[in-house]
This record gives sequence, C-alpha cells and structure tokens, in this order.
Amino acid sequence: MYRKKFSEGAILGEVLKEGVYWAFMGRPFEVMPFLRGKLLKEANGRQKDIEKLLKELEKLYKEISMSSRISEEQMKLVMSYREKILKCLKS
Repeated sequence: MYRKKFSEGAILGEVLKEGVYWAFMGRPFEVMPFLRGKLLKEANGRQKDIEKLLKELEKLYKEISMSSRISEEQMKLVMSYREKILKCLKS
C-alpha cells in the first residue's frame, strides 16, 4: 500500500480549501469546529492569537458564502491563513 506523507502545513492548507468549498455551498462554519479544536490544542500558550485568526477566517468564510463565485483574491486570503496559523503555532 502506498502512503504519501503530508506535512502539517499541507494538511492545514487542504482543510482551509475544504472550508472554502463548504462556505461556497452555504455552510461557512462547517470546518471551524475541527480547526478550532485542533489548533487551540496545539497553540502552546498562544490561544488568544489562534482564536483571533480563527475569528478572522470565520468572517472570510461568511463573505464567501454570500458570494456568487469564489474570486482568486478570496482564495489567496484564505490560504494566507495557512502561513499565519503555522507561524503562530511554531512560536
């Protein structure tokens, strides 16, 4: 059986993309409980910073849910949270 190894950052990026999908389908908060639980557990004393980023991301997903299409700018904004979250977790 072939197993591909994924980094934490790659998996986070995929979850963020899945959040865009669900937001566009009218369920903007679908992935948030998973993200919130997992990231706050890994926050190492930076829970307030992670919570702030998650609230911003929630707002962005809500905006996407009200859009008629997903723009490249929206995707870039969502994916920028990957780096912000990883930076916060590693510090």
